[in-house]
Amino acid sequence: MNDWWPKNGRGRAIAAGCLVIAAAYLAKAIVRGLSFTQGDFYFTMPGEYARRLNPALWNSPDMQVALHYNHGQYYYGPSQYLTLFPVVFFDSYERIATALLAIYPFVLLAACAVLWKMLKGRAGQAGWMAAAILALVFAFLPLTQSLVQREFEVVAFLALVAACALAASGREAAAGVAVAYLTWFKYWPIALLGSFVLHRRVKGLAAFAGASAALVLAAQLVFGLDHFIIGKTLDIVGGLMRPLGGGEVLHPVIARGAQKADFCRQWVWGRGTEADVRWALCGVEDRWPWLSARAVFGVLVAATGALFAWGAVTLERRRADTETVKWATIWEFSILTMAGVSFVHAHYYYYIVFLLPLVALFHWYVTRPQPGRALKIALWAVSYVLLNALLVPTSWLSTLLRGDAWQVYLDSGLCLLGTLLLLGLVLWEFVQLTRRAPAALAA
Repeated sequence: MNDWWPKNGRGRAIAAGCLVIAAAYLAKAIVRGLSFTQGDFYFTMPGEYARRLNPALWNSPDMQVALHYNHGQYYYGPSQYLTLFPVVFFDSYERIATALLAIYPFVLLAACAVLWKMLKGRAGQAGWMAAAILALVFAFLPLTQSLVQREFEVVAFLALVAACALAASGREAAAGVAVAYLTWFKYWPIALLGSFVLHRRVKGLAAFAGASAALVLAAQLVFGLDHFIIGKTLDIVGGLMRPLGGGEVLHPVIARGAQKADFCRQWVWGRGTEADVRWALCGVEDRWPWLSARAVFGVLVAATGALFAWGAVTLERRRADTETVKWATIWEFSILTMAGVSFVHAHYYYYIVFLLPLVALFHWYVTRPQPGRALKIALWAVSYVLLNALLVPTSWLSTLLRGDAWQVYLDSGLCLLGTLLLLGLVLWEFVQLTRRAPAALAA
């Protein structure tokens, strides 16, 4: 109780307010989820195994649109299907959606608990911080979308936070297993191995390889790998990377008149929920043709990669204390997560994982006296608001604008600005960490 609830009246008032905010946003998501269920998760369910194990689900009327889309193939990796295997015994998607809407809030609460435990350290922090974390997490719109649509990103967020916490506490083998679990849902988490490689965490890499082999073997035994698009991994990765030199990504080519580069070959106004850096930069290029989206993208990637590698190598050569290792890991996981999720291809709800750097920065700024803290908190707040669709319900904005405010938000570049601002703040703290004395970290 002393760990998370403040003893003074002011702290209790802050904590109570934060809990009310968290509860209100969670309630809103659940109410919305009762009337809306079909996001990307719907279109990837069920896998071919449902035909054999539960024909009632396979033939359920509310599954036919999904089956027409996926034809029984497994669109994500085995981690999702192994974890959610029991849902095959429900007789309709409606029952699956209802069960997940009841379970996923507890998954998110578990993620918040792991975040709090990782960040507070041995000494602990002011009690209202735990409540503030809950408010920040549940008020974040990508999380709301993930919960409403029953996206497996909810579970992936918990796995990411757990992997970071394990690595930060020196349990590299367990962290390697968690990263493997993440990677075999979507492929981007393999970027997290960059931290393991630069710090020569051999046990973590070995555990990753072993867990990966176990997951693939389990998928073969339970489902059979022949229906997984995992067999097309190279084609998928190639499709994702082709725009960096020409070609297409995941979707058919969409012409948009005079093209400056194949990098933006698919770009078009109002394209669903696309929120990645590449896509947004193409929107910027469309407004100002003199600005090359491909060149800016290359500079961003090169600068981020160089700063990350320099910081990791510098910290590796330095005799680090426990707190330095912990925060270095948190910043490294944050940088690699943002790069892996947002640079090439991302829907808006993917950004649920941005809660790792957002919460970590908030905790870092509030609990540690430091130069320019007020400015940093202000920039952090701007980033949070921009990534959170301005914190105003898009239905209200649509009424005011007399148009689709959601599409205006995505096409305006505000999400891009929030992403780059957040990345810049994390990179700054990571670089500063290489110069900070151990005593300052213990503050």
